[in-house]
Amino acid sequence: MNKGFLRIDFGILICTLLLLGFGVVLVYSSSFPLAQQRFGGADFFLARQVVRALLGVVCFIVFINIDYHVLCRYSHVLFISALALLVLVLAMPESMAVNGAKRWIHVGFMRFQVSEFARIALIVALARQFEELGDRIREGRVLMQQIFRILLVCGLIVLEPDFSTALLLAVISFALLFVAGASIWHLSGLGLAVIPAVLLAIASTPYRRERILGFLHMSNHKQDIGYQAYQALIGLGNGGLFGVGLGGAERKLFFLPEPHTDFVFSILGEEIGFVGGLIVLGIFAFMLYRGMRIALRAPDKAGQLMAFGITFALGAYVVLHAAVNIGLVPTTGVPLPFLSYGGMSLVFTLSSMGILLNISSQARQREFVPAPRSPD
Repeated sequence: MNKGFLRIDFGILICTLLLLGFGVVLVYSSSFPLAQQRFGGADFFLARQVVRALLGVVCFIVFINIDYHVLCRYSHVLFISALALLVLVLAMPESMAVNGAKRWIHVGFMRFQVSEFARIALIVALARQFEELGDRIREGRVLMQQIFRILLVCGLIVLEPDFSTALLLAVISFALLFVAGASIWHLSGLGLAVIPAVLLAIASTPYRRERILGFLHMSNHKQDIGYQAYQALIGLGNGGLFGVGLGGAERKLFFLPEPHTDFVFSILGEEIGFVGGLIVLGIFAFMLYRGMRIALRAPDKAGQLMAFGITFALGAYVVLHAAVNIGLVPTTGVPLPFLSYGGMSLVFTLSSMGILLNISSQARQREFVPAPRSPD
């Protein structure tokens, strides 16, 4: 057996496999009525999720065994590839848009969402760049160069349009800047400068305004712009403490338009209840703890920043998805890692977990190398 495998963080490994298995079950449970209606077969979404899970496991194993320093070495290639794909997807004809958005490149029967690749590429590229810069990241000119790179990626994603993902990537990147040692005053100033642009982006787009209004006045818009959020809350309420049982949720019976993607946490809460939902969130919380622990023990700054970025991104997606489903923030369309159906998201999530485990194996390896002894 590969000795490196024995040094990986088994807490992350076990949680990943648990969530992966439960995710396949949940996708089927939440999607079979919709699959039967649209495609004439209850297992339509399940079959595709199983294929993605298998592909994801292959990528997971591959990235566990690829030294993360190799990714650092090719970080510029990854970053440029992400930019090229983001430009390519925007250049596609309107006939290839899905619901008016150009976010996906079709690979066989699967849709490849470019922003998922861009997230990993950006984290790797920033981790490598910040390690090279060292304390120079505190210089205003150097910081602005990095901000430009971040805004270039986020700006292209906004144009797809995918405002929620772009905003998440910006938050993840700013968190990386902070951990890398950038001045808190510089970051605060930039944050304040970005707020008007965010508000303008929301106010200038009708469907974004509607989401905000539906969130703020949900009780007055139960049948129109606040319908999805209201139905998600009903589903969670129906679940009670212990749920109605797997397969028993009513909200997936065409009350929620996307029960297996954007609102899978509501279905989860209805079927396994408040207690089950807490257990799932507890598993995610444990993964975040272990991920941050890996970041603290990584053998170099690039590993620390990469582990932090991957872990922070996982937490950000979980928190935002859950917050949407329990009515704390407006609807965003952000998936729940491991548990939502959708494109190649599962493959990229498993790939990022593989990278994290490779970092953990090297951190432990360094931890157990005995200190050199002086000659007798």
